[in-house]
Amino acid sequence: MHRPIVVIISDEPEFSLAITARWLVERNVPALMVKGSDSCGQMEKENLDLAIVGGFQPELLGPVLDSLRATGKPVIHVSRMDCHSPKLSGVISLPEIFAWPELLVTVASQILEREHANADVSRLLESNSQLEHEAALGRYMLEVRHNLNNALTSVLGNSELMLLDPETLTPGLRPQVETIHNMTLRMNEILQRFSSLQKEMQLVEQQVWKKSAKGARAGA
Repeated sequence: MHRPIVVIISDEPEFSLAITARWLVERNVPALMVKGSDSCGQMEKENLDLAIVGGFQPELLGPVLDSLRATGKPVIHVSRMDCHSPKLSGVISLPEIFAWPELLVTVASQILEREHANADVSRLLESNSQLEHEAALGRYMLEVRHNLNNALTSVLGNSELMLLDPETLTPGLRPQVETIHNMTLRMNEILQRFSSLQKEMQLVEQQVWKKSAKGARAGA
């Protein structure tokens, strides 16, 4: 199971410590990483699920948020009275009021749960697309099997009739007809192995539908 990664960006140790201490009392604790504002030059290379910023000079907020935008991950900015978050997509601003770590962990936990649910839905949609492709191939195989089975039935019936009437076959032709008859029987046995394919396909499609419906409810 994937353990979410939360990066705390701050120049004040008390800020990071308050978040870490509050989160450690939760049952599900993400992997917490602490960075300073001077280490945010290439955040797009970081593997993270959520970023929390706060506790540094107001003039540093813009560059930090710009570097985090490249990650495409949600950001929570804990803002003081004299510092407001720019209107950037994905940035949630929380005021640094009394008991702010409590509010922060609650909001962050909800964000991480939603991101996890969205990732599950994306994986299910990708899996469903692959299964739809395989199902189309399976339906084509069933159609080919039906047509081949009709042709083989005709070949098998005619070869058996020829073998039952020895006068119609010369000594040199009979072994060839027997070969045709035997190979037709073998091909028919191979095609019979696909008899359960349709039932298996229906079962797989039902399972995919159930998983997709469950993932859609979780991401709602």
